[in-house]
Amino acid sequence: MKRKLIVHNGNISIGGQEKMLIEFLKLLDPRKYEVLLLIEENNGKRNDYINEIPKWVEYKFLTTEKFMSWIEKNKKSKNPLRKVLYSFLLKIKKKISAKEFEKYLNFSDIIIDYDMGLMRNLHKINLKNKKLIGWSHAGDGSLPKNKNKRKNVERYDYIVTINEVMKNGYEKNTIHPQILKIYNFMDFDLILEKSKEPVEENLGEYIISVGSLTENKNQALLIKSFSRLKKEKNILEKIVIFLVSGLNYNKWTIESSNEKRFDLMNDNEVLELQESGTVEFGGHTLTHLSFLDAEEEKAKYEIEEDKKITENRLNKILKVFAYPYGHRKEETKDMVKESGYLFAVSTDTGSGIITEDLFDIRRTAIDKTSLFDFIRKISPRYLQYKAKKYGKEKKK
Repeated sequence: MKRKLIVHNGNISIGGQEKMLIEFLKLLDPRKYEVLLLIEENNGKRNDYINEIPKWVEYKFLTTEKFMSWIEKNKKSKNPLRKVLYSFLLKIKKKISAKEFEKYLNFSDIIIDYDMGLMRNLHKINLKNKKLIGWSHAGDGSLPKNKNKRKNVERYDYIVTINEVMKNGYEKNTIHPQILKIYNFMDFDLILEKSKEPVEENLGEYIISVGSLTENKNQALLIKSFSRLKKEKNILEKIVIFLVSGLNYNKWTIESSNEKRFDLMNDNEVLELQESGTVEFGGHTLTHLSFLDAEEEKAKYEIEEDKKITENRLNKILKVFAYPYGHRKEETKDMVKESGYLFAVSTDTGSGIITEDLFDIRRTAIDKTSLFDFIRKISPRYLQYKAKKYGKEKKK
């Protein structure tokens, strides 16, 4: 007899966690399991992994595409009232999805909350005689600030963590759940297979790093791997990390993308990386300021004060600056130049040719990228293509 499982996740759009979900489902044996995948957000065309869900897995969306498009429109708005509406709609979404979720509880007595997205409303869901498993993919095991979420953590029977730091954190901060550790899994045979496929263009040698450099994301492994590669291949370049000096946690991504909270690196961690010879640091303002919205005086203060603080922290002169969110006003370049930087990087502007403007060097974001887009984005011509596209959009 097959064992039935309910698996819950927030969405099925491109992302590391979502990719791990797909890999997890592919590892399950359809002869042994019957799975119902409940997806909180129906993001329409942005349901990128929908076709990768194994055919034998049944899936349902807990919200409609129309409702999610409404949330997305308000998320992008700069109108203060619509930002308030956006926050309100997020809460409504959780309530709707929790209510819809309850309709499927008779399917199985085992529930895997793959992104722990049910945490806010667990106290409102009848989970009697159910085994609830939470799967944590980020953080250090610290409990959330929200009162209901803190209480609801104890409603999990098991919490799966992906590294030792996270496991130790949950063991310290919880009583009821049994804490397990399973490293995120990838299909390494598939990676090896893809690595042998020929690429049409001669791309040369590229090193691209993606992810947040925090302890829970295993930054030590990233630095160690790059250091080894640097030595073996005689690579002169370093990893460049842009520091936000006026915050100790990711306040800007919490506010803009509703991301989970994580701590930024402390002084000891920063200095350790600098001494490794593998990493150098650049400026990034005090608070990850958006230059498109900031007054000139505010922008100038954030650039100059951030540079002073970070240089004192490192006992080293900063050479490079990154515009937060990858964008800037035209006068922002002059402020950065006048503060003593030698060059600056963006993502939304620049011609794609470094020597044309050292204070508007276009770079490419590789986060939430499919394999096809990855190959496309590391093409030597991609930056120039993006620059031309940006120029056309600007003229409209």
